[in-house]
Amino acid sequence: MKKVLLIFFLVASHILLPTAIFANDVEKLLPSASLETLTIEWEAFDKEPSSTASLSEQQVEDQIIRIDQEILVLKAELAQKYSHFNELENYLTQLDKMTLLPMFHQRVVWLKQALFSHQKIRGGDFQPETQSHLMVTGIQPLKFHIGDKETVMAVLLPLTGSYEEAGYQLLESVTDALERIGFLGSLVVLDTAIYDSAFEIWQALKYDAPHFIFGPLRKSMAQQWHALNTGVSTLYFNEMKVLHGYERALSPSKRKGMVQTIQFLQENQYQNVLVLTDETHASQALESSFYTEWQSQNEVGSYQHQSVEKTVGEAIELVSHIKRSKQRHQWLQKIIASDLFFKPRARQDLDIVVSFLSKNKAIQLAPVLDFYHLESLPRIWYPPQNIEPDFLSKNPSSWQNSYIVLPAYREIVFPKSASEERSSKKTGLFYALGQVAVEIVSHSEISDGLELYVETQFGTVISNSVGQFYLLPQIYSIDKAQKMSVLDD
Repeated sequence: MKKVLLIFFLVASHILLPTAIFANDVEKLLPSASLETLTIEWEAFDKEPSSTASLSEQQVEDQIIRIDQEILVLKAELAQKYSHFNELENYLTQLDKMTLLPMFHQRVVWLKQALFSHQKIRGGDFQPETQSHLMVTGIQPLKFHIGDKETVMAVLLPLTGSYEEAGYQLLESVTDALERIGFLGSLVVLDTAIYDSAFEIWQALKYDAPHFIFGPLRKSMAQQWHALNTGVSTLYFNEMKVLHGYERALSPSKRKGMVQTIQFLQENQYQNVLVLTDETHASQALESSFYTEWQSQNEVGSYQHQSVEKTVGEAIELVSHIKRSKQRHQWLQKIIASDLFFKPRARQDLDIVVSFLSKNKAIQLAPVLDFYHLESLPRIWYPPQNIEPDFLSKNPSSWQNSYIVLPAYREIVFPKSASEERSSKKTGLFYALGQVAVEIVSHSEISDGLELYVETQFGTVISNSVGQFYLLPQIYSIDKAQKMSVLDD
């Protein structure tokens, strides 16, 4: 019975190992002392049920921990034997997260020394006890082949839990896009929400030998996946500060959308800008990004910033000098002790109002400006938070001469008839992300390019020097219900 259980353990361990590694390798790598000890540990399960039941929960848990660590050490030793050093580093990372049992300490030290020697030969800076996965490499071509039936694409998205809706929208979009471009290979889909770590996902996925990976979506999972350094071409649906050469990333960016807003101002020759913010952090952060971009692009013009502390009316009165006009009227009326006919006059040197206000305050802006005879002053609303699809259509009188900056392909109903593309069911930010992701990786001139500015059906895309792509928001004329072009080329 002891031999049967030992064989079962070795077979179970082998199932979890790469298919190219055979059972005899396990026997060669596992010391005879470990085999003997392992047989003794399992001896309790060879007894009668009544004796087995006498094991405490702690003893059972200790045995499970020991088996888990034995499997990881075996995998690490096999990875070292076959020079799979990325895999070896990943296994050692997982072992470092555990309280290592004394019996495995020397074997792990030897494995770390082997990895350190390899890193030293390659000129790396790996330290046996403090591992760093962050590295910047030159951008490399992606392995994305749609016409080969042997190609395996993997999609790693949360399909349950709080990210379920976003995950399914992305999955539908990616599969639609792959079908449209004629993908002939196979697709592997994993629900990342059911795994505790990226390491576990990779253990489940790597036997499918994917050639390309879409995802993960969640930032924490994407960072973990990057740390694994799998070597497989990957496109994340997140913003990544550091990428390996075989990786790309795509994410929406309100902050990067300031580029388009500034271009819109320049194309329409709006030089003198009034900027309104509220007390929220999101509003103030957007204004800070806008001001930085405005400074870098403007040599002339004035920048006036006003915080809306109480009401929009009070803020407009203050920044437009109407409050000063009222104060002068009151002073003069008091001096001459007589009632005077008075009509407040607002400053006329402003070209446009840019607001980063909540929806409840933004909706007050147009009526206030109209009241003070500033109805000809155009205004752009850049919402710090998402708004309901029908918010604009419910209040048509509040958006005269107004523009709005929205995430790409956001489903919004405008006061006038919406365009055909926005009435389609294929809408939403995550659907747009999936479509753009496939378009990027299927065109090497885009995916391998740096510092790009590209127009797509679903919005403008820019990239930086390490392979991070941003899907920018779009500017719409609210009262005309149409998208505004901000590109000349």
